[in-house]
Amino acid sequence: MSQSASLRLSAQAAFLGRIHSQMRLIKVARSGNEIVVTVILDCEPTECIREQVSEAATEIIADFPECTMIEERLETSTAPLPKEDILEFGWIYQRAEAQ
Repeated sequence: MSQSASLRLSAQAAFLGRIHSQMRLIKVARSGNEIVVTVILDCEPTECIREQVSEAATEIIADFPECTMIEERLETSTAPLPKEDILEFGWIYQRAEAQ
């Protein structure tokens, strides 16, 4: 299994049961020894959401002992989601939204 596929699988497992209705998109990427988890929300994140993302990030980095850093990016946006290659950019969740 490729490194990016392993990372996506780890992230999907870590976020299982932690996805809130305010979350529009979750993606994960790795660059060298750093993992970046990006969550796009439709409103400012609550403390509960922040804790859930932090717990998921802890589980993800535990699966990759060679990684020494993990960054959690929580962004608020109601703009259309980016049109990018979902595999290349590590999308693990996208909320269904009206067109």
